This record gives sequence, C-alpha cells and structure tokens, in this order.
Amino acid sequence: MSISSASSPPRQARGTKGMPHADRRQEIMAAALREFAEHGFAVSSMASVAARAGISKALVYQHFPSKEGLYLACFTGIAEPLVARIEAEMAASPPSSLPINVLNGVFDALGPDRTTWRLFYDPTAPTTGEAGETVNRFRERLTGLALSGVSDFLGTLGEVDPLDVDALARMWTGIVDAVVTWAIDHPDETAEQLTARWTRIVTAIFDVGGRR
Repeated sequence: MSISSASSPPRQARGTKGMPHADRRQEIMAAALREFAEHGFAVSSMASVAARAGISKALVYQHFPSKEGLYLACFTGIAEPLVARIEAEMAASPPSSLPINVLNGVFDALGPDRTTWRLFYDPTAPTTGEAGETVNRFRERLTGLALSGVSDFLGTLGEVDPLDVDALARMWTGIVDAVVTWAIDHPDETAEQLTARWTRIVTAIFDVGGRR
C-alpha cells in the first residue's frame, strides 16, 4: 500500500451530479416528508417526490425501491425520536405536569416543520407489509402512552374506573392531535410560545372545573 493511499481519508460514495450518497438520500427524504405530509401517502408518488427534490424519478428509485419503503424511512425518522421524547417526558414528570410536559416534548421534537405530525394519522398510510406494521406499532405505542399517562393522572385524583381512563385517553389523543394541527396552522409560534399558550389554556380549564 502506498503512503498516499494509506493516509488519504475514505471517499464517500457519490450520487448523481457529485452529491454524496448519504446527502442525496437525506434530500429525497426531506422532499418526501413534505410531500407525504401535504398530500398523504395515497396521493403522493415517486414522481411528485422527485419533482419536489428537483431530480429524476429514476434517481429516487436508486435510493428507495418503492414508495412504501420511502414512506417507511420517513415515518420511522419522525416517529422514533418523537415517541422517545414523549416517553422521556412521562418518565420525568409528576402526574400533575404530564399534559403540559408531553405537549412541550411533542412541539420540541417536531421542530419548526410540524407538518410531519400528519404522517402519524394519515388515513391512507400503508396497512400491510413492513411499512404498515411499523405505522401500526407506533400508533399502538402512542395509544399505550396515553392510557398510561391518563391512568397516572386520574390516579392522583382518586379515580380508578378503567372506562373513565379509556374515555379520557381517547379524548387526550384527540386533543393532542388538535393542538398540533393548530400549531401547524400557526408556524410563527415557537415551541416555547406554544407551551406557554397551552399552559394558560389548560390551567384555565382546570380552574373553571375546580370552581364548579
């Protein structure tokens, strides 16, 4: 082995037009995330993703052999850190602080592009194969976290009726979806501003309920 080859850093695999393979893959995923979030899985196509990324459809297929595989990569990239953040907030928060801390964790994990939240509840998402199994698994984890959090929260109030827990968990899941959807419609609000706003709202709701 020559000195020059031994001392040279490893070369990155490069895609079309000289872009490194990993960078091209991330570029495609970023375009696909926006496409799936705006139009849903069923309407989106590899051609529309390619057009959004400004590359050929053939190049998209070089990195992702199927639309399901591309959706799986996008969904997992969003779901794993988001669910992990929710789990961390639940583990570190007392029951009374769970609602606000979980919302803050969701806002922070999603970052400025909150539209990616729509992938979680896309009614046209894959239901079979590896992509479908992954989507279902993460949705079940979110449902389980909601049940656990609500159970702990109601437990501090002396409420243990399992039907009450189930009912409030479903309500809470809908509330979180509605709150994040509202946040998507107000992109200028930072995670800190959103947390402060919903802290005021939730506190006001409980104060009114407590005075009845």
